[in-house]
Amino acid sequence: MIYLILSILSSVGIFLAFRLFKTYAIHTRKGIMLNYLVAGVLGLLLFQPDWSWWERSWFIPSCLLGILFYVVFRVMAKVTQENGLAVSSIATKMSVVIPVAVGLTVLDETLNALKLSGILLGLVAVVLSSGDHVKAGSWVWPMLLFLGSGVVDSNLKLFQHFLVPDEEISVFSSNIFLSAFVTSFVHHLSLPERSIQLKELIGGAGLGIVNIAALYFILRSLALPNWESSLVFPINNFGIIAGSTLLAILLFKEKIHLRGWLGIGFAVLSILLLYLAK
Repeated sequence: MIYLILSILSSVGIFLAFRLFKTYAIHTRKGIMLNYLVAGVLGLLLFQPDWSWWERSWFIPSCLLGILFYVVFRVMAKVTQENGLAVSSIATKMSVVIPVAVGLTVLDETLNALKLSGILLGLVAVVLSSGDHVKAGSWVWPMLLFLGSGVVDSNLKLFQHFLVPDEEISVFSSNIFLSAFVTSFVHHLSLPERSIQLKELIGGAGLGIVNIAALYFILRSLALPNWESSLVFPINNFGIIAGSTLLAILLFKEKIHLRGWLGIGFAVLSILLLYLAK
């Protein structure tokens, strides 16, 4: 359970980092690119893996997943700009149904009344916590974000289950971020504005630290015995909703309306039901 708690806290740290990006006018795309580099290199330095990891069966799949990480991020940015933050948040968090479905079908995980009730309550919490207003716009990009986020989470579990031994989770995580950095760097070179300021280096480094922690701990959570992915992903997502909302209240003095408090309550209740369903 400690790995799952650390994953939630790290993911809430990502939310905090993005808020600080806005506060200090850090260029988001550049900060994200540098974050991938810092996360990948930091993982290699901390865990000191066998340097022949490119010979592993998971090397190419993890590179492809790193590319998908960056692509999904760019889709998320487009959805946020064109449809609003509420739509982006709903599409990302509701995508938890995809890895849950994969866990129940491909991995033959269990489904009982407590787990089903917890998942449904959590989905209600997502909608309640995503704001009061949703801007109109095309449904195509939100749908792509929904599918992309779900595919990323599903593949994390499938790779961990079938390809990646527990002792190689750290280098697997690092390689995903290094691949995402290469992808984002190529995109960066194709754009006219390529200068990088000190604040973007600092912001990217901070984001990279919490990002590698979030990925490492969610993979560790998925590797825990008796913890099915159809439990881990919902608890993680709904925990992030509750934690991020509370952080917004405590640190940024955001005003939360009744539906926001109901969202927190439903998220906490769903986590309790899911834990009891274990």
